[in-house]
Amino acid sequence: MTKTKKQIKSNSINQTNKNNKQNILLPYLRDYINQTSKDWNYITPYDFYHQYMLTNKIKDIYLLDIRKKSEYDKFHIKGAHNIFWLDLLKYHNLQKLPKDKSIFLICYVGHTSSQAMTLLKLLGYHVVSIKFGYGKSPAFEVPIAGWLNYNYPTIIH
Repeated sequence: MTKTKKQIKSNSINQTNKNNKQNILLPYLRDYINQTSKDWNYITPYDFYHQYMLTNKIKDIYLLDIRKKSEYDKFHIKGAHNIFWLDLLKYHNLQKLPKDKSIFLICYVGHTSSQAMTLLKLLGYHVVSIKFGYGKSPAFEVPIAGWLNYNYPTIIH
C-alpha cells in the first residue's frame, strides 16, 4: 500500500511537531532533573507525621490530597485540601495553590502524587510527594505489593 502525498505530508508535520516539542521541553526537563533533591522530593509518611503533624508545622505547608472527592470524603488527613489529580492543571485549581509554601501531595499509594509532583515542579511550585501515600490501593481488594513480595525471580549479584 503506497502512501498518498497528503499522508506523507501529515507524517512529516507530526514528526516536526514532535521535534519542536522536544526542543522546547528538553531544557526544562534537564533543569528539573538537576534540581531534584537527594531524597527525590519524597518524604515518608513517618517523617511527614513526625516533622509536620506532631510539631504543628502543618500550618506552614499546603497539604493536597489528589484522590477523587468521594474517596477524600471517606477519610483524609486533617488540614488537607482536595483537588482530583486529573483536574489539577485546570486554571482555577492552579490558582488555589500557593507559590510561597511547600505543597505536599498524597494519594492512594504514591504513584499518582509522584506524577503530579513532576508537573507542578515544572510549573515552578515547591512540591514534595508523600511516599507510599495512604498505602491503600484504589482497586478493591488489590493488595499493595511489589515484585519481591510475589517472590518473582531476580538476578542476585
